[in-house]
Amino acid sequence: MVLGAVVAIGAKNQWFNRDAAGSHEAAESVQKTFLLEPLECIEVAGRSAVERMVERFAKIDAVVSVIVEGGAFAPEFRTVHENVTVQVVSDLNFEIRQKLSDYSQQGIEHAFVNWANSYQETDLLDLFCFHRESRQTATPTFDREGPLALWAVDCAKAQQGPIEKLLYEARQNGASQYFIREYVNCLSHPRDLRRFASDMLRAQCQARPSGQEVRPGVWLDEGAEIHRRARVVAPAYVGCASKVRADALITRFSDIERDCCIDCGTVVEDSSVLANTTVGIWLDLCHAVASGNILLNLERDVLIEISDSRVLGSTNAGRKFVPGKSGRLEPLETISQLEPRRMPEAWQLGSNFIQE
Repeated sequence: MVLGAVVAIGAKNQWFNRDAAGSHEAAESVQKTFLLEPLECIEVAGRSAVERMVERFAKIDAVVSVIVEGGAFAPEFRTVHENVTVQVVSDLNFEIRQKLSDYSQQGIEHAFVNWANSYQETDLLDLFCFHRESRQTATPTFDREGPLALWAVDCAKAQQGPIEKLLYEARQNGASQYFIREYVNCLSHPRDLRRFASDMLRAQCQARPSGQEVRPGVWLDEGAEIHRRARVVAPAYVGCASKVRADALITRFSDIERDCCIDCGTVVEDSSVLANTTVGIWLDLCHAVASGNILLNLERDVLIEISDSRVLGSTNAGRKFVPGKSGRLEPLETISQLEPRRMPEAWQLGSNFIQE
């Protein structure tokens, strides 16, 4: 039996919120100031949560529709999968209902609906069997912390009313709910990105860093360059085309995403350096998330903007956009045009001080 899957990006589900109102508002404020992309679209250890989610649906041969509301940050996938489409829409709930109708007309009787900021690693086929045996229009899911934004639905019955009302009432009307015991990460705050990276490096979830594991727990992605006098302490990840210069130290549970530069003598400890970020010389970056010239200290929950690009900045223009007057997304002027310098000596297997 062929299954369908709808993955929704960009909507703030007003009626699904696991956080208290105050903490949710604070997290949303931090995200708007710190990151322009939805958290689920940001690469963590080489791939975004959206891509990892799509890969899980693709493994069960589901027909996957990724729906992005308002044209905001259509995700980029490193791997091309068959039966996966990405569509930008203006009305997310209407389009979800339309996709379920299309599935029904194609002979697909059941589908999953997943808001992309809710990442879970449950057995999808087991969820489908539970839903089919329950004979209900929509089957909600939950874990130890509460409800999750993942449902299994009957495509034909789901067209009988507004999809948001249907999914909400499935919880309120005493429908059978599926309990998820496996790994879950609801991406509501940048600290959840840090936790996701750490969990992958600790092997506490099924997801694994991209690239090659050159030493136990040390992952290097395509084109990563590490100076002979730099050290990487396992577990750690260095992303595509990123550079770690002489005497730099990448310590346990840190992830350096693509196109980053960690300059000479700098220590990165238990931190995430997001894509297109350069960190200056002889610095200590501890328990933080850095993106461009913005630094979020997770111990103190303090957000800092660094004006000196020699300390913290962007390696290039990146792919960041902001809403323009027309309502469409327009390029944001680059905070810094600082380009990473060429590495004097590239990493070679067996030559580096990589510690386990």
